[in-house]
Amino acid sequence: MKIILFSNYRSSLSVIDYFNTIGYLSAVVSTDKLRDNHLEIESFCKIKNIHFFKVHKYDLEIHIEQLFAEIQPDVAIMFGFSYRIPASIYEFPLLGFYNIHYSMLPAYRGPDPIFWQIKNGESSSGVSIHKVDEGFDTGNVVMQKVIPFIPGETWAIADGRHGITATDMILQFIEQLNQMPPHPIKEINPSSNYTKVKVEDLTIDWNSQTAAQIENLVNASNPVYGGAITTFRKQPVRIFEVSPVDGKGQAGVFPGTIIHADGSGLFVQCVDDHLLRINILSLNEGVLSGFKLVALGAGKDERFEAGQLVATVLDVN
Repeated sequence: MKIILFSNYRSSLSVIDYFNTIGYLSAVVSTDKLRDNHLEIESFCKIKNIHFFKVHKYDLEIHIEQLFAEIQPDVAIMFGFSYRIPASIYEFPLLGFYNIHYSMLPAYRGPDPIFWQIKNGESSSGVSIHKVDEGFDTGNVVMQKVIPFIPGETWAIADGRHGITATDMILQFIEQLNQMPPHPIKEINPSSNYTKVKVEDLTIDWNSQTAAQIENLVNASNPVYGGAITTFRKQPVRIFEVSPVDGKGQAGVFPGTIIHADGSGLFVQCVDDHLLRINILSLNEGVLSGFKLVALGAGKDERFEAGQLVATVLDVN
């Protein structure tokens, strides 16, 4: 079997290594957006003498068509690939072109489903393998597995656990594909679609979001989006970690107000009168603990607020 893997996602390394070892892997295709720790993919392929191709969004089709014509792959797999695949490419492999998506499709179609599922307080997620078609995450699902969320886990922790499950599923799927064509499975989840994460999606609204919703947002933003956004003393702040606190706050207190700031930490009241302890945050002066911020003078009755922020382009890939 000849496989071409499309990926700019570090978790694909074990898949690359396995298929290369057993002689299935013909090439790895990545994007011009490859950066940070994902650069390990390119380095690994060079070390292992694996054919590695880096494509740009606007010339992807012509270069991949040439690659497919040369290699004649039996199957292609997308495992964290940034660009949409045109029909001339996804219809080429004899056994199909498949994508790995981190949700129980058709729920949470779109980019970065882990962010949206954590932000929305879902109790479980999953990994889906589906055929690639003209839509975004709309092709027939051929394999799925549920992954319960761990309460309080961050985006990165969840992403790592999804990557382990996805790797096992890919290996299992390819072995099954060797024996028989896959059959679509019945979709049991309602369909939903989510867009790319924007700055406003990361911004804490103290006047409307409950303590639980703020905790979810903080976890969903850590570390991939640099934390949840707020302001303190009219300066931008990114919050990386909070902890819920038992008990209720004080009557008549504005949401976002610090009601305790002492040796036990920095405690903020939310709109539902529940409290959050601010554990880790980033200011212009650096990354600090809540304890450190208290030691530097943050005190009772000061407020965190939603500030006016300049929109920026966000991209996890």
